[in-house]
Amino acid sequence: MKASIESQITQDALKLIKLNKMVVKFVVEWNPLELSKTLQNYIEIKKKIKKALIDNPVVKIHNHAAQNVLNKLYQDDLPADKIIKIFESQSQESVRFDGLDEAEIEELGSELFYSWYSHHEYIEALFDIGSLIVGISIPKSLTSYVSEVRFCYAFQQYNAVYGLCRTILETAVRDACERKGLIKKSGGNVIDFESYKPSKLINKIATGNLREKLKTIYRNTSTMLHGRKTINSEDAKTMFRHTLRAVQELYK
Repeated sequence: MKASIESQITQDALKLIKLNKMVVKFVVEWNPLELSKTLQNYIEIKKKIKKALIDNPVVKIHNHAAQNVLNKLYQDDLPADKIIKIFESQSQESVRFDGLDEAEIEELGSELFYSWYSHHEYIEALFDIGSLIVGISIPKSLTSYVSEVRFCYAFQQYNAVYGLCRTILETAVRDACERKGLIKKSGGNVIDFESYKPSKLINKIATGNLREKLKTIYRNTSTMLHGRKTINSEDAKTMFRHTLRAVQELYK
């Protein structure tokens, strides 16, 4: 992020602190006119900061007071936020006073989304990535993970693709072991990970070349999840296709 943007966010955060104090003052003194003006300014500055943060996932802020208020920005934790909530609850319209309106969403969409992405890239990615082809019913969770991987790839979230490939592998291996009666079916969402370590399950359900394929996929995807690698488009596509082929072979 550019230093100028960080500096502007810091300045706006400090303004927010002052406006928050003023809101409290006008509530205590009960000055409705000044309270209304100050809340409007507060909302505008808060929205300005949140707009700046849309395209900046990591922000370096040196001022501790600014850091503190920015950390509370999405929690609606300041007195001014609570007062805004009270006014919202009394309003006849179900809208957020500090939310984006349609015009702002359109403007930000043009600036931040359509400037680098469109439906062309989305369709081309789904056309290119592939699907899981099996001859039996599979768990809904596995279908959901495969679907999510395809969306992540289409939206160029390649690290997420890699991580979910490991989830697909683990889910398929555990399901195959349950079908074969090699392990008990897991009840609910509680899984005994000590008993069901992926490496142990792979050894139970697969042999030879398939076992090596599954272990290689698990090892390579773990490298990214442990923070040792970042993934590009080709990495993601290759890993997803390897995972699909291994899972299809497993279910055969």
